[in-house]
Amino acid sequence: MLNFKNKNIVTVLLPIFILLLTSNPNLFAQKSIPDPGIYDGKIGNDQIILVAEKTDTTLFKGYFVLNRGKAVEESHPFSLNTSGSQPLFQSDLYIGKMKSANLSASAFDGVMKLMNKKRRFFFWRPKASLNFVRRPEVKSNPTDRYKKEIFSTIEVKSDLLYAKAKGLWTRSPYSDDPYIEVLGKGLVKSFNDPEVMNLNLDVYYPKTDLFKNRPLVMLIHGGAFYIGSKESAAEHSLATSLAKSGYVVASIDYRLGFKLLPSDVELSAYRAVQDAHAALRYLAHNAKGLGIDPNQIYVGGTSAGAVASLNVAFMNNDDRPERIKKADREGTVSKIEASGNKYTEKFTIKAVANMWGAVSDLNIIDKDDKISVLSIHGTADDIVPYEYDHPFKNSMMVNRLLMDKMYGSKPIHERLQMLGIRNRLILLKGLGHEPELDNYKTLNRYMDTITYQVTRFFYEETAPTVNLPVKQLNISNNADQKSIYYEVANGKPVQITAVGGVKTSADPTDATVIWLKNSENRKLIFLTTNKFEAWNTSVFPIKIVNK
Repeated sequence: MLNFKNKNIVTVLLPIFILLLTSNPNLFAQKSIPDPGIYDGKIGNDQIILVAEKTDTTLFKGYFVLNRGKAVEESHPFSLNTSGSQPLFQSDLYIGKMKSANLSASAFDGVMKLMNKKRRFFFWRPKASLNFVRRPEVKSNPTDRYKKEIFSTIEVKSDLLYAKAKGLWTRSPYSDDPYIEVLGKGLVKSFNDPEVMNLNLDVYYPKTDLFKNRPLVMLIHGGAFYIGSKESAAEHSLATSLAKSGYVVASIDYRLGFKLLPSDVELSAYRAVQDAHAALRYLAHNAKGLGIDPNQIYVGGTSAGAVASLNVAFMNNDDRPERIKKADREGTVSKIEASGNKYTEKFTIKAVANMWGAVSDLNIIDKDDKISVLSIHGTADDIVPYEYDHPFKNSMMVNRLLMDKMYGSKPIHERLQMLGIRNRLILLKGLGHEPELDNYKTLNRYMDTITYQVTRFFYEETAPTVNLPVKQLNISNNADQKSIYYEVANGKPVQITAVGGVKTSADPTDATVIWLKNSENRKLIFLTTNKFEAWNTSVFPIKIVNK
């Protein structure tokens, strides 16, 4: 055992220890290991993209591709072992120890003696400089806003006054009686003189949401323009779910009732359209306080509410029925936008949820309209026709005396298809009117289906979408590198990820990729977002073809 009390021994060993430490600092130092990620760099004159997939305390490994302008390349496994006095880089193309090596969490470099290359002048191995820098990671926090319920609680502002207008009544309880009997019970009341009525709405919104640029959904209850209220079971359930998903939702009352005359039945539907328009003007006027974007509005409703929703979205003053135009000329009614309040703020309806509704004239939908429509309808509906027929099919022919034929969800879908307007038709085969209700206040399992379809459709309308020519997705085996062209509608790209390939650029939104020959699964993934804080992921499969 050494006795360090012996000054002579200490005097001799200390200079030797210092000499060893200064001449080879790596001898006692703990080497850094680079973090996993994608690295850009060179070995000699070769441009290389290196993908590190796994590390431990001494081993850094993954694969790399040569970046030489080709769209398809072989991948080459590699490892960097730092357990020895000099880091050892190994692959099928390059093997050698690194002298003057510098390793950190985000970069490494050095000079490598290439052990797999021929000696020069019998003694010396060729050398190659090696340097790599890790690409910065994209920091993003995608959410499921608008896609699913992400807020646990909501607030409801009830009975906000949005307009005043003359009418018979604005609220009437639902009934389990057949509609034709309900209409008969209100016959006496319908002959009262119209009175100025308060028109109210409820606003639903997520309680803890701090975001203030949200789309608005406005819901209109059903009830044959005769009964119902903004608190109806279907509208309340749907409003609650949409608000928990991040929307602001308004559910409105509107003027109800009519005399049993064809002109008055038609006028009742027109009054509902006027009131819906007045509600949208009120909401646009208060957009800042409500935290909504008045140019991203969706309307929807059940039965009569769907009829009103379709008409407020597509019908303008020139499209009104002739009886309404005549009444306007005679001064007994006003223009669509000239009733209920004096607000003049503009708004834009982007989509409609038509739940078992109809229109009296398909021509209100023209080729310039860019309003998306989701239609949900039971094929056995005997109240509002699924195809083209009179409403209230089982009303002992009274319907033919009071109501014109209407175009249901099927012809609406066909019209939209012909005009190239985005739409979706959900058939509920064999189901009748109000398929979501067991009675006027009890929802059944079909409400979940309806809520899912409406949420999905409005999310698709809210979120960004990626558009690109699909022929770009077939890559020739010997093609040169070329960036895939794409556009993002209603948003911007955040990050593009290549599966089964390596992007050539550190730019997160660049779509130039080297695809791996030996990969069985190749796809391009776009992460996008927009001003509504709606996130979307779009996936495009890539196919390598021999040409």
